[in-house]
Amino acid sequence: MKFSKKVLSFITSVLVLTSAATFANGVSAKAATTDKPVELYYTKVVHDDAPAVAHYAGYIAVKNLSYDKKVIVHYNYTSLSQASNIWYTADASYVKNNTSDGNEVWKFETPSVYTNYGGLGDIQYYIEYDVNGQAFYDNNDGKNYKSSDFGASRPYVTSISGYARNDGSEYLSCYVATKKSVNPEAVRIRYTQDDWATYKEVDLTKSTNVYFNADSDSWIIDIPILSGKPVKFAAYYVVNGVQHWDNNLGDNYYFSF
Repeated sequence: MKFSKKVLSFITSVLVLTSAATFANGVSAKAATTDKPVELYYTKVVHDDAPAVAHYAGYIAVKNLSYDKKVIVHYNYTSLSQASNIWYTADASYVKNNTSDGNEVWKFETPSVYTNYGGLGDIQYYIEYDVNGQAFYDNNDGKNYKSSDFGASRPYVTSISGYARNDGSEYLSCYVATKKSVNPEAVRIRYTQDDWATYKEVDLTKSTNVYFNADSDSWIIDIPILSGKPVKFAAYYVVNGVQHWDNNLGDNYYFSF
């Protein structure tokens, strides 16, 4: 993942909620459903405990068409020393049900590799879902996915961090990616600092200075927040009047200084 002019990074104080939040109007952040039997949520780089060793971990949306099923990720390396024409497989495993979109969440991990001073080799990959004697595929509309990537049916919160200005005011910086194939009418953050007794929404601005990957657009916002109070939030975009959410696989996001 490469960035220009602005460096994006998750900071260590970013935590994950343990349960889905219910908003003030009594409606949870429901993700729009898709007809696809299987689709990537997102993939990220995971740095292992050993120095200069890392791997990829990805989360997949799977429709529960039968109890007996298998989810496989096919991938190859486009860098490192491995030949790019050799394909490998990684079995995904069930994690939980995502109550916000009705899908099962499955996770895959590639083997850990030496990252050559922090640069994990790029991969391309696609997903196979075998169920009821049928095989379904998600190959990113024929392009395959690349390294840290995400599916097109929802936005993806790529980075969150906080900072304080000289006057003591505090801000939450959020970066959100959307696929170039999607033309959202709006990209927004919904957030609360009182555990959803009330909430606010803010519109993100499309950026020409931030690069996530060649298949996506980047959106940014700096949100003024009340000092000393944690923030819970989720992101969504609107297409044809329908909201499509990234709410951390149904758990929403959490940030505290």
